[in-house]
Amino acid sequence: MMTRICTKRFGLAALLAGTALSSSALAAPIDWVAVANSNDMMPGSTAKFNSFNQPSISGNAACTVVFRARSKGPGQPVRGIYFRALCSQSANRLVRLKAVGDLVPQPNNTGARFNEFPAFPRIDMTSGMIATRGQSQPVWRYTLPDNTETRTGTSGIYVKPFRSVLTGASQLGAVRGFEEFEVPGAVPGTRFDQFPGAPSATARTVIAFKGNYTEGSESRTGVFYRNVSAGGGSAPVQLVANSLTRIPGKSTVFGSTAPPSAANGKMVFLGVDNEEMPTMGGIYQATMKVAATTPQPAPALRTLVKIGGPVPGVTGAAFTRLGEGMSYTGRYVGYWGAWGTETRDIKLQCPTDGNQALIDFCNSQYPDGFETSVPVNQGIFVRDTWTSKNMLISRTKAEGNFLDFLYWVFSGRPPGAGGGEDDDLEPARWRSSAFTAVSVRPSDGNVATAFKGTKNNGAPVGIYVRSTPTASIIPILEEGVDATTVDAEAPAGADVVTVGIERDGFRKCRLALAVGMLDSVTSESWAGIYVTGDACGR
Repeated sequence: MMTRICTKRFGLAALLAGTALSSSALAAPIDWVAVANSNDMMPGSTAKFNSFNQPSISGNAACTVVFRARSKGPGQPVRGIYFRALCSQSANRLVRLKAVGDLVPQPNNTGARFNEFPAFPRIDMTSGMIATRGQSQPVWRYTLPDNTETRTGTSGIYVKPFRSVLTGASQLGAVRGFEEFEVPGAVPGTRFDQFPGAPSATARTVIAFKGNYTEGSESRTGVFYRNVSAGGGSAPVQLVANSLTRIPGKSTVFGSTAPPSAANGKMVFLGVDNEEMPTMGGIYQATMKVAATTPQPAPALRTLVKIGGPVPGVTGAAFTRLGEGMSYTGRYVGYWGAWGTETRDIKLQCPTDGNQALIDFCNSQYPDGFETSVPVNQGIFVRDTWTSKNMLISRTKAEGNFLDFLYWVFSGRPPGAGGGEDDDLEPARWRSSAFTAVSVRPSDGNVATAFKGTKNNGAPVGIYVRSTPTASIIPILEEGVDATTVDAEAPAGADVVTVGIERDGFRKCRLALAVGMLDSVTSESWAGIYVTGDACGR
């Protein structure tokens, strides 16, 4: 197994300082560090890693990389959340945060264990705090007023702010004694039904998240935050916006909110009137009172980008759609947007790897594939919240010859799957996402932007970086390249076949990717999580 010590591969000092190389240097082969790959044993298991989801990386001195991964059969695969602090004294040690079958943290009086981690984990920009969603058996047994026994709590947000993993948000808000978990802005004792998407970690002890809940017969949603250690761990969930909040400048309330991103005491999120066909709404910023130990009023919302607002760099165009997945540094917001009415038809095929029940359900619903359409005019943008400037980073039909920035996955809970009393995972369906991540350049405070893009004319899918909003777009890693240029342990003859990035995957110019590789002749596959410290140009 190859040595993977950051001091040997690209220099500890360079990583800690976020050293930026010149644009010409980026044209040369990039030095990659393998955080974990198919030759590594999964901690606490006798199985090796087989597949990886997109990682997140901290911006602090430890360079901690956290990711979701699974093994291969036969039998039930091992799957869980893992991390490695690349720039610490334990740089060679992979650590299991939690895996399926592990005990759920307190409160847990049933001995409940995890049975799934539905979203990619995220990490604080300035500390090693990790946040992840987890599904489990019901964690709490209690007696109702009519003396009947019930169980609840199959979904939660779990965090590692220090040494131990804690429960950050839970479905126990209706249980006496757990008022810190109830839904703010709703009837007292209202519990959360689910926490869709990936929760954001910030300020060492704060989570920002989307929550769905039911009030009376009405299904509602909103974005919230909570300090998991304030008040000795008793601080309540705080409301930012929900289904009763009016869209700024409108008389209409939010019909949909997306999972937020948070940094430096502020949160950003997408909120619109209608998720499928938005006509109003946009990207909003809110200030969080992260140290509060008592319920706080919902903060004022600042509009950053809005549906119907001007598209930067495109004369006369107005946004018709905005992406849910935003990368946020506390100053810069990276996001996807589309404009115009022109669309392009595509046909999607069901997955062939992963959850077998999900694969089978997809094939039963779409045996000949799923036909849909995507906007022809779309792009990647950055908002500078300090200067109120929106900037175009890349667009279709322009520099770079890009065709698409949207990628599709069939995900969710197939009928009959799940566990526990609460059938609360979102139903399985096709979902699209754009992938972008922004980093503050340590050298000058400017913004570097990484994104996933598909080029025209059969050109490869890849990860690209624009080191400043005015610099050239540089390819960092494209599908089809020799796998051994990324990982010397990869099979000879294998090529890169998949590349993945997420919103917390680019910090202090350190870029973390999930990469899949395949030898098309022998069918030998390989995968891993890889980091480069030289993803920014001057």
